[in-house]
Amino acid sequence: MVGPHRAQVLRALAVPATTTQMVRQLGLSLGAVGGHLAVLRESGLVTRTRTCRSVRYERAPLGGTLAGD
Repeated sequence: MVGPHRAQVLRALAVPATTTQMVRQLGLSLGAVGGHLAVLRESGLVTRTRTCRSVRYERAPLGGTLAGD
């Protein structure tokens, strides 16, 4: 379930971020980051919060544990 790119996305969420911020930070495509975030969210490792037009992702407690926090 958590391959190297998903693990990279999960680790990058040590600080909550939008998809666009993560694309810039990780150098992955928007589609790749969005796909990884969707799987991580469905697995209960990541949560999202919408504020107006912005969606911010952050680690859920289980995601933090898995990432080593």
